[in-house]
Amino acid sequence: MAIPALILLHWKLADSTFGLLEVTLWPSSIMLMGLEGPDPRTSLDIAEAYAIAIAANVILYLLVGLLVSPFVYWVLRWRNRSKVN
Repeated sequence: MAIPALILLHWKLADSTFGLLEVTLWPSSIMLMGLEGPDPRTSLDIAEAYAIAIAANVILYLLVGLLVSPFVYWVLRWRNRSKVN
């Protein structure tokens, strides 16, 4: 949750736009495009959109971690086994 918070803080304080780095680190930020447009949004709609985008990012990072962790475990086990021999 720190990455989306830091990106939002940078976006608000520096008044910069989202670039490739931001989209790479926070892939679910694309959901925030739903807030753009002429329709008036309530504070609840905005908070809900941010909460969903941040939760989706947490889930994406969790899934990537679950997919990568067996490989990392295997590599570390292989390195430790080769040091013993």
